[in-house]
Amino acid sequence: MAANVEALDNLQDNLKEHGYDFAKIPYVLQLNKLDLPNVMAVEEQKKELVKKNEAVFEAVAFQGNGVFETLREVARQVLVELKKG
Repeated sequence: MAANVEALDNLQDNLKEHGYDFAKIPYVLQLNKLDLPNVMAVEEQKKELVKKNEAVFEAVAFQGNGVFETLREVARQVLVELKKG
């Protein structure tokens, strides 16, 4: 979990360095590898990782579970932003 939190912090820092506001960009959170033994409960992961009330998708990517749903939501958010101009 510490590595995930650090990665999200780094993402926000990197976006800021390039002039982007994390709060304003299309963003979803995918909780992957939920099939692994001893995985942290989804609700606990959400408590640690949700940053801005973003859509959260549960996934087991190598099986294809949750992948299309995540992609569809990212695409939807991008299209909404493009329509805004």
